[in-house]
Amino acid sequence: MRILPALAGLLAIMGPGMAFAENAKMRTASEAEIREHLPGTSELKESSNGYEYRKGNANGYKITNGQVCVRFPNKSTDCVSVKTDGEKFQMIDKKGGRTQF
Repeated sequence: MRILPALAGLLAIMGPGMAFAENAKMRTASEAEIREHLPGTSELKESSNGYEYRKGNANGYKITNGQVCVRFPNKSTDCVSVKTDGEKFQMIDKKGGRTQF
């Protein structure tokens, strides 16, 4: 299953009804943890704009400590925060909506 290509679509459909209760054990996920959790990140190649692209995919991805950003072909971007307890991962959108990741 390819998670990164689905991230853009997932960002568009996340809503408040999918929110999860805040877990006190959740912390900011490191870049290494995010990359390990997301299959296919080894296929990404960095571009001069700082985003990484998979061959044949027009969406770019920037993965950092605690955040994944998507750059769409129209150059707009959307980011989610990523929290983990070391096993479970949650994405938190800019409105505070949470979903498992």
